[in-house]
Amino acid sequence: NYLAGRFNPVGRFIRAWNGDMTGWAIIDCMMNISLLFWAHQMTGDPRYKHIAMMHADTAAAHFIRPDGSAKHIVCFDPDTGEAVEVLGGQGCAPDSAWSRGNAWALHGFANTYRYTGETRYLETAKRIAHFFLASLPEDCVPYWDFRLPTREGEPRDSSAGAIAASGLLEIAAAVPEYEKRVYLDGACGILRSFTE
Repeated sequence: NYLAGRFNPVGRFIRAWNGDMTGWAIIDCMMNISLLFWAHQMTGDPRYKHIAMMHADTAAAHFIRPDGSAKHIVCFDPDTGEAVEVLGGQGCAPDSAWSRGNAWALHGFANTYRYTGETRYLETAKRIAHFFLASLPEDCVPYWDFRLPTREGEPRDSSAGAIAASGLLEIAAAVPEYEKRVYLDGACGILRSFTE
């Protein structure tokens, strides 16, 4: 109920923070909406599912770029719902690709497909997955941002890799047999690198 109460029905997004950031939404929330799908299953109340799907549709439209990378923070006008600004947030710049945010997006859209069966969410998850996998270094441990000016001496983010690997397994479970290999290989490559 608290999460559903953060939903802005005009902008069709779940706000991230309190105070004067009433129009700020973050890609991280794609993982949170699984709680709303669960609440729908437990209570039978369709409002939870509708809120989750509306937020996912807004995230797909405003957070996910054509190349499959994800923005971290999008600021909306809370009264009109218009997207007015993109902020770098945890990424190195507004046009960058914070690896953990991209992992949240990948896994979140895969979960949304699992709960809804709506193909548009699976296709979005796959597009993000292809960007994520193509952006990994040779050892499959993501840098903290995929669009760093230089990678030398920059930190890695094993959390981003673990989240993405879990999302890749979700996608693999949802696609036809002939498509599975790319997602299974991607997940296994990340996990093998972590364990070794």
